[in-house]
Amino acid sequence: MKRFFDKKQRSILLWISGGFCSQCKTRLTSNFHADHVLAYANGGKTLTTNGQALCVMCNLKKGSK
Repeated sequence: MKRFFDKKQRSILLWISGGFCSQCKTRLTSNFHADHVLAYANGGKTLTTNGQALCVMCNLKKGSK
């Protein structure tokens, strides 16, 4: 299975989030991170049902926790 969300999946995650970070609720910019809820390293699949749109800061804080 692929590691990164593709352009269409990223668009869907952005739409689902309403354009806001799923954690801190700040408005997302075009460089938002498409993040695995269950980390890829821990067996999470690259599917929109396992994804969320995060701002850069929230995703970097989260790491692979």
